Amino acid sequence: MKIQNKFIRYIIYALIAAVVAVALYFYLGFFGNPISKLLCKNTAEKYVAANYPECHVERWGYNFKDGNYFANIQKEGSPDTYFFVYTDWLGNLKYDSYESYVTSGHNTTNRMMMEYRAVLDSALPQESVDYTLDIFYGDILCNGSYEKYVWDENPEKIVAIPREDIVIDGQYDYSELGYKYGYICLYVNDEDVSVDRACEILLDVKEKLNKNGIGFYYIDFVLTLPRDADGTPNDDERRINIELFRWDDIYEEGLADRVQTAHDELTAYYAKMDAQKTAEMKAAEN
Repeated sequence: MKIQNKFIRYIIYALIAAVVAVALYFYLGFFGNPISKLLCKNTAEKYVAANYPECHVERWGYNFKDGNYFANIQKEGSPDTYFFVYTDWLGNLKYDSYESYVTSGHNTTNRMMMEYRAVLDSALPQESVDYTLDIFYGDILCNGSYEKYVWDENPEKIVAIPREDIVIDGQYDYSELGYKYGYICLYVNDEDVSVDRACEILLDVKEKLNKNGIGFYYIDFVLTLPRDADGTPNDDERRINIELFRWDDIYEEGLADRVQTAHDELTAYYAKMDAQKTAEMKAAEN
């Protein structure tokens, strides 16, 4: 009987150990181990002191997606000087992202985008219009930081702020940049999905933004029916859809024709791409 009880206890201990081992495996896989985090912190502090003395280690941790330990580096008083130092689990330096985040202009253009969006949101709040702003955001088009695919067979060069004009920690006047390099994406829900209604909304958007001293150069605009009660898109897929429509082309005379042409061209392009994809899939099957 005692031998049997010992055997049962051993089985229980083994099961507990197995459960703990599995739990620890998953915990470390998602959160990393604390010793490696400290090694990463120490490596980052020494590396930053030697190479970026004006910066400091803000925080550190583990990225379960790539298995790397990281330290977030920040320069006090600089909104655009932040990057990461990466190490392995032993604290060995792998690389830093200073060039790809800071000197490339990535952080600066990202900040410009967020600031421009904030100005747009304040200039065109939902309560100021009689249609639903389903998706509404903007960006400042910058060479090297924004890639926009142009669907026209004879595309014009995308108008964008030159790289040399992007200054780290620079302060920007979005009432000027918006008209020159601004891009907005606007999805509107309304009971009337027609070219005439699209024209009314485009003119209204332009007027309201202009009154607030903000504009854009290009707009991607989609007009669809309101979403269902549960928030999902309406099954009725009727829409007016235009891309890279210029601010200067939004004026009453002939607007309906310009919107209809832009919609038809984009619809034809999507149909062409769908046909090519279907052909490629059939060819791959054979």
